[in-house]
Amino acid sequence: MTRVHQAAILIIIAFSTWVVVEAVQLTYYTELGPGPGFFPFWLALFLGGLAAIWFVQLWLRPLQGRGREFVPSRAGLIRIAALILAVAVFGLLVEKIGFAVLMFGFLLFLLVALGRQSVFVTLAVSIFGSFGVYFVFSSWLKVHLPESSIAWLRNLGF
Repeated sequence: MTRVHQAAILIIIAFSTWVVVEAVQLTYYTELGPGPGFFPFWLALFLGGLAAIWFVQLWLRPLQGRGREFVPSRAGLIRIAALILAVAVFGLLVEKIGFAVLMFGFLLFLLVALGRQSVFVTLAVSIFGSFGVYFVFSSWLKVHLPESSIAWLRNLGF
């Protein structure tokens, strides 16, 4: 087991432990059903368990000479940075621009920058993944998603 794998496992287990500790402080169950602590508790427990299984697998059958493959190439690092930047921009602008329009741009950017599919597939996934999801959540499920604070976008229903 290489140091890269050990570090990744320790980071995942530490993060999972922190999320479990924080989730326990939230309400686990309410009279209406699962509370805000239910999902993060079980998700973090599952993630920590998978990291422990990964540790045991690497301990029983170590990988030989594969530590360098763990670190991505320059192109891979650029893709990772683009993804992190896109998620950060989405989080910062979703209240201002609104979910549907910003998700369309987010999906379009990711599919063009990171993918290798046709223009038709890129547009279809972007449209249905943004406006379709917005319609389903707002109309059928009655779940509020952020609307635009820009007047002309809000007047269009976004």
